[in-house]
Amino acid sequence: MDNQTDIPHHVYTLLALEHESSQREVAQSSYKRPFEESRRELIARLLDPVLSLEETARILNVCPATVRRYTNKGMLKYYRKDVEHSVTGGANRETRQRRFRLSDVLGFLEERASQTGEAIFTEQTSSSA
Repeated sequence: MDNQTDIPHHVYTLLALEHESSQREVAQSSYKRPFEESRRELIARLLDPVLSLEETARILNVCPATVRRYTNKGMLKYYRKDVEHSVTGGANRETRQRRFRLSDVLGFLEERASQTGEAIFTEQTSSSA
C-alpha cells in the first residue's frame, strides 16, 4: 500500500458491520460461555489494534528510547500491559510493558505534523526520463 487511499475493502465491510452491532449476536447461541467482548468492542479492537513499544517505534521511525521519552513527557498516550511474570537469568520479576493504540500513535503523528508544518504523507512519484 503506497498511499493513504489504499484502504483495504474489508475495512469498509467491518465499518458497515458496526452499524449492525445493536442486533442480537447469532453466534453466541453456538457457544456455552458468554463472549468476553461485544461485537462492537471486537470490531473496535480489530480496527484500532494494540501496538508494542517496538511496533510504535517503527511506525514513528524513532528508537524505542525516544518513544519512552514521548510517554514520560505526556506527549504520547500509552497504558501498561497487565502484570506478567518473567523468568530472566533465574530471577522471577514482574514486567508491565507499555502498550499503545494505533489511533493514539496516528493522532500523535498528526499533532506533530501540525506543529512543525511537515506533511505526514508523501506521494511517491516516478520520474520519467
